[in-house]
Amino acid sequence: MSQTKTQLQQLCEFLLASLQPVIKTNNIDAWQERGTLILSGDDKGCDGYEVAKWKHNAVIVFEQFPHRRINPYNLLAMVSAYLIDSEWPRDVYDLDDPEIDIDVVSKDNATVLIKLQLLDDIELIPDDAGPVQFNGGCYRVSLVPINIAESVDTVVSLSDDE
Repeated sequence: MSQTKTQLQQLCEFLLASLQPVIKTNNIDAWQERGTLILSGDDKGCDGYEVAKWKHNAVIVFEQFPHRRINPYNLLAMVSAYLIDSEWPRDVYDLDDPEIDIDVVSKDNATVLIKLQLLDDIELIPDDAGPVQFNGGCYRVSLVPINIAESVDTVVSLSDDE
């Protein structure tokens, strides 16, 4: 599975899907700023590595948010629900709670600014043509596959010595 979508992209897609058809794609803008790479180099198995976590400030802006048609608390609840469901250990990585600014522009529209901290894993898998030189090999950015056991064999031994 290629690591093609950031937490910010996923959150924006979630919000757009939840607010359609009232909110359109051209009413939302988002970007990352002031990030920190938390270096790790953890071996994830399957020849893959987590080389870092990308902790950054994310900004989401809704232009022409119809605050009379959509209760702004619904938007606040959606952001909260997404962050809780993402199961990131926000306290472990000291991620700040979201800050929200609502500027009423007219009786029907507002500009909503959401600032929050997000965290993305940066993982590598081997690829002979990959652009990343690491650990003596070539890699590409991708989520490391997770192998899940389909069955488990157990052996139970009872001893009469006890």
